[in-house]
Amino acid sequence: MQEAFVRFHRAGHDLTAPDARPLLFVIARNIRNDRWKAAGRESRRHIAEDIHDLDAGPRALASEERRADERLIGRQNLAAAAAVIRALPPRTREAFLLNRFENQTYRQIAQRLGVSVSMVEKHIAEALRQLKKSTED
Repeated sequence: MQEAFVRFHRAGHDLTAPDARPLLFVIARNIRNDRWKAAGRESRRHIAEDIHDLDAGPRALASEERRADERLIGRQNLAAAAAVIRALPPRTREAFLLNRFENQTYRQIAQRLGVSVSMVEKHIAEALRQLKKSTED
């Protein structure tokens, strides 16, 4: 969020303007997307390194084997978690994503969704229950 405010300020926007809040959200989303893209490039770079290591011979492959396995397991876990999140009821999914990926407080989420803070707690708890259940299966 700090980076979004810095970019907003550097661009000369006025925080009291009526379009300030939506503009900040767009800036924050763009920052998040840039970071996701960078993470994807980093992941592809690691895959390319793993392929290069295959050509380096058995000794190099053995030393990198565990790291490559851990990355694959991490990717599989991430894909499984994404599937669970996509399968959540819409309100539960939205509350969970706002909290975990947009760092909004329960109170902010409650105001945005037009529900009580207690309801937001229930939505987040249900999302976490579903994620935990998927790891036990």
